[in-house]
Amino acid sequence: MTIHFGNEFDGPVFYGGNSVQTGEMYAGHFKLLQWLEGQLGLSGYPNNTAYLRIELYRQALFQSTGAFYAASYEADRFATAASLLGWRDELLAAGWQFELKPDMPPRLEALAKTEVFYQKKVEAPEVAVNAKGLADRFEQVLQYLKSVKVALARLILYEPIDLQPPIIQRFLQVLEKHQGHVVVVPSTPHSDKISPDLDFVVLKCRRDSDASTFIAQLLRLNPDFHPLVLAPQSSLMLEHSLQSEGCPALGIPAASLARPSMQVLKLAPAFLWEPVDVFKIMEFLTLPVKPLDSGLALEIARVMAEKPGFFSDTWFAAVLGYLEKNEKSDAAKAEYEFWFNRRRYPLDKTAPKKDAEGIYAYLGEWAHRHFEETGSTNTSLLVLAEQARRIRELLETLPEQRISFLELERIVRTIFEASPIQLGPSEAGALPFIHKPGAIAAPPETLIWWNFVAGNDIPPPDKWQKTEREWLESQGVHLSTNSSLSRLKQLLQLRPLLQTTGRVLFITPEFVDGAEAVPHLLLSDLEAIKKPNFKQHIFHLENDSDRDRLAGLFQLPGKQSLSPRLTQRPKPHLRIAHPDKVSVSEYETPTNLESLFYYPHRWFFRQKLRLFPSSLLSITSDTTLLGSIAHRIFEKLLKQDIGTLDKPGLFQWVDEQAESLLPKEGATLLLYGREPEKNAFLRRVKNAAWNLVSQIKSNGWSVLETEKELRGEIQGIPLRGKADLVLSRGTEQAIVDLKWSGAKRRRELIVNGEDLQLVLYARLLPPESSWPHTAYFILEDGKLIARNALAFQEAVQAGRGVDHAEACAGIFEKMAKTLEWRLEQIENGLVEIRTARTAQELESMYEGRLFELLEMKNEEARWDDYKILIA
Repeated sequence: MTIHFGNEFDGPVFYGGNSVQTGEMYAGHFKLLQWLEGQLGLSGYPNNTAYLRIELYRQALFQSTGAFYAASYEADRFATAASLLGWRDELLAAGWQFELKPDMPPRLEALAKTEVFYQKKVEAPEVAVNAKGLADRFEQVLQYLKSVKVALARLILYEPIDLQPPIIQRFLQVLEKHQGHVVVVPSTPHSDKISPDLDFVVLKCRRDSDASTFIAQLLRLNPDFHPLVLAPQSSLMLEHSLQSEGCPALGIPAASLARPSMQVLKLAPAFLWEPVDVFKIMEFLTLPVKPLDSGLALEIARVMAEKPGFFSDTWFAAVLGYLEKNEKSDAAKAEYEFWFNRRRYPLDKTAPKKDAEGIYAYLGEWAHRHFEETGSTNTSLLVLAEQARRIRELLETLPEQRISFLELERIVRTIFEASPIQLGPSEAGALPFIHKPGAIAAPPETLIWWNFVAGNDIPPPDKWQKTEREWLESQGVHLSTNSSLSRLKQLLQLRPLLQTTGRVLFITPEFVDGAEAVPHLLLSDLEAIKKPNFKQHIFHLENDSDRDRLAGLFQLPGKQSLSPRLTQRPKPHLRIAHPDKVSVSEYETPTNLESLFYYPHRWFFRQKLRLFPSSLLSITSDTTLLGSIAHRIFEKLLKQDIGTLDKPGLFQWVDEQAESLLPKEGATLLLYGREPEKNAFLRRVKNAAWNLVSQIKSNGWSVLETEKELRGEIQGIPLRGKADLVLSRGTEQAIVDLKWSGAKRRRELIVNGEDLQLVLYARLLPPESSWPHTAYFILEDGKLIARNALAFQEAVQAGRGVDHAEACAGIFEKMAKTLEWRLEQIENGLVEIRTARTAQELESMYEGRLFELLEMKNEEARWDDYKILIA
């Protein structure tokens, strides 16, 4: 066997147009190790067992206490174990045997003592095979090579010997000493000098999506242009563009942590803790592939979007209603029971390890079953099952019987990795591609370097102290230096420029995957070589002169200018072809009537055409949530006997209500870090509650009813409403509408005679012969806002000296006339579209008729869901 060895030869390798000859192999570190193990009869070791090794090393570190890593270990045991295990593997690969000697540096001494405990653990029969890392396996191979021959004729190196990692340098020494006739020859130029004759094009563009479309069309129009493509493994944008242009698929595998099936792995532990992380639960419920009935998950998600928490009244109504109707209720009920009806543990405490094991055992079984039930096509489910198995095995290896939230998160992150999945095979005639710059074994004629941008690969500072390096070198152990690592990386990065015999195209977008990108550092080297003619090599896709110059090198796709669409004059009315067929509503509400008065198109689209905005299934905003919770607390409060409540008793009552209500309907306020916000919210609710109770009692009012259903009619149209709070004082009555915020806006509504909702409530509240007092109570500020102080002396007066009965009667009369006018428009087939652009035209059309109606708006409707339909 002749082995071509390169440090980046473990993935796709470009070795020219011909296929690999029999008896030849292109290999990097991992492929070389696998071949040697096969030759020596040592194969059979599983890969991806780092999770188990980290746990065993963590246990060894725990036994070797008081060392230099003690503080880090206390802060994050798994991260410390993973980091120090990397140190240990680096030392082993360099040839150190961890022998304790009297003059060794203290950190090396600590690692040597830890190795004693670690070796005892990895030699246990139940974990021995799984506990060998790549460094251990390579060390074992080197020992066997000293006495066992392998069928290796030549080893052709593609990087200089002095730049090879220590393990490869040791391997070469063993080959030379014990294997005999093995010829090691350099194959590629090892110079770090870019030729000044290099022919290259720097193609700049705004976005990588623009570049992918352009390159795909360029390749289609230039069939003789058959370059090697250097593309990062995670990017499939160019692949998709090539296929859309009819070019053969490259067959690039995709590796993404955002794959929906993989998200289950990190979201599942959210069901184990309380307070529940409603954002993670919502993400779990909305995944396209999940171990929960999709219909049931959608029902729960809809409830949680409005009331974030578990087990509210609305929750049980939705769940039980779905389970009663659904044919698969038994299976759906079992899944629901597993995820939701389980014991949860405080986030700042620990949970039994067996509960976490059960979750991942369930996930693994579900993934296998779902893979078979769906026709064995979604291979990412097998990846999920494998990673769930690893997490379960790691949990079983833990000696502790309980586990904390942070420890479980760290374990999941240790296992959670993006596994490449090939979405489609490489098609006949496809371009050759590689993922790494150093994966070139033969000179390509032309090359496209896709996404020629800088990566986040800044080397970390040297972790080894000078005294440690000197002591190790005195023992014959030579670690890689930052200098040698940088030189090797530079050589690998330069290889495409050193090897390409023709032209290189560098694709340099300003944004990659939506994030701003920085040009590759090699671009400055190219600029230095080509000065002062560097600008001649730069072409920007959005520059017409650059495209003209580029047309001298390639046949380019045409550029078509799109003529702007001229905006039409906005229409003030929507015409209905058959107004007689407009359905009659069973009843209207004050909110709906307000839309009809001011913005008829909203009323028509919603109430008549039944165009409702779909739920985004996202957790409600804090402002809406706080208002809903405060409203619920006040609803319960006002059903109590408030006459006996004092201030401390009321505050204690609010705390008790919040303790039971927040986990059900406001769990976002219980999340870590939101304690100050929760406390501030409860303080406001308590103060507002005491202010309202005090003003009710001090002004001689008593609570008559809360959430009172009101019925009546206006202009012959049935009307229904619900008043938050109705008070009585002798023969007088008052309606109070509870609002969370917006004191300034509510005051302006009363001043302008636009408190239509309150007026309608007042009209619907019997008896019709009198007008009750009306007021807004702003929960956030704890203030009452009314027209005058007749009902509440402490209220903010929005209309001093105004008689409330006279004002309400006048407003109601205008509403009745406005409603009659709007209905007449509908009967004539006209629906008004009122916006800031149409307001002036509408005013001129109606002339003097508007004086006896409600004052119309001249601005856009607030939160208009139908804006796109009237644009």
